[in-house]
Amino acid sequence: MEQKENKKVEAGDKTAASPKGNNKVLFWILGGCLVLLVAVGLVIGVVAYLGYRKVKNEIKQNQSKIEQWQNTTNKISAQSESASGGKEEPQSVSQPTPAPAPTQPSPEAIGEEPTPSGFESAAGSGPYSGERQIGYVKKVYTKDGKNYLSIDYIQWLTGAEAEKAMREDGQCPKTGECIVFDDYYIRNVNPLIRTFEVSPDAKITMQTYDMEETGLIHPQEISFAQFSWIFAPKVNSRLKDVPYIVEISSKKITKINEQYIP
Repeated sequence: MEQKENKKVEAGDKTAASPKGNNKVLFWILGGCLVLLVAVGLVIGVVAYLGYRKVKNEIKQNQSKIEQWQNTTNKISAQSESASGGKEEPQSVSQPTPAPAPTQPSPEAIGEEPTPSGFESAAGSGPYSGERQIGYVKKVYTKDGKNYLSIDYIQWLTGAEAEKAMREDGQCPKTGECIVFDDYYIRNVNPLIRTFEVSPDAKITMQTYDMEETGLIHPQEISFAQFSWIFAPKVNSRLKDVPYIVEISSKKITKINEQYIP
């Protein structure tokens, strides 16, 4: 009888031990699943973060391209309206000061000193008691406390004079119409470089000084230091290559005005 009871007790112990073993297996299975879920979550997180960074960089690049496209579009629109002459200028764009249209060569071009008598002003506002010329600025510098500017005079021709000059210079086809683009033609037949002192209170006005940033064409007064920086040797600026109108009185430059080129 005792042996039978012992056998029953052992069988009962084995039966009781079996659920504990099953619990351990279940624990390891659940633990493995949990670790797997955490690993998958980490992988998904890393992939999502990398994707976010990539999308963010693409948005920045596209935004920069969009801004450049908008600036270019504004510039083209302003140029088209200026060339058409039949549309009103936007309120944010001021009409650039037109260049002088000389009907005869300047005294310097024929080797004579200029006579400071009634040259018509570039804006057509009346006679100017002094000399007004247009040309390419070659050098801007300061020496012994004085400011200087070197300029190469040019001829800015429009209308019939521009067409005639283009034909004489061989810039028109032998047959057919001679087209003067934007109704102006620049001639530079005299290589002489002239240097003048710039008056300390000279007024310097730009038309496209901040056009890259704003997309606008408008008069903007700047200092001589800002103007001088444009022509510094290591500065690469498009403003070096545009014509400037200078007003000279008593052998000193009193005004500098950027000539807008469509």
